[in-house]
Amino acid sequence: MSAGDLVVVFGGSGFIGKQVVRALGKRGYRVRIAMRRPHLGPELRVMGDVGQVQLVQANVRFPQSIDAALEDADAVVNLVSTMYEGGNQTFSRKRRQSAASSASSRCPRSARAKGFALCTQQVSR
Repeated sequence: MSAGDLVVVFGGSGFIGKQVVRALGKRGYRVRIAMRRPHLGPELRVMGDVGQVQLVQANVRFPQSIDAALEDADAVVNLVSTMYEGGNQTFSRKRRQSAASSASSRCPRSARAKGFALCTQQVSR
């Protein structure tokens, strides 16, 4: 991979995701942050030069939104997680529904991604 390549980050608006987005921006990558509510993330755009960071709507429960987010991607990073378990939000369920389970089979076909990173983290109460 080289500077200018497009990296799609699922979970880029989270605690760890913001650090990853900032680091990718500093290294010259174009970053597309796939998030459920992009209108709530304007502060993420300033983590790179003008136009370097793009916010797009995507929900890991809807494969078509994942496919759209992955269009023309060179690499994918999945940081989707939940801080606490509760109701339907469990660690194992999040991992099953995460971009990794959907994107890993789609990357070569729809995004022709050169790289894929899966990061999972559990936080205990």
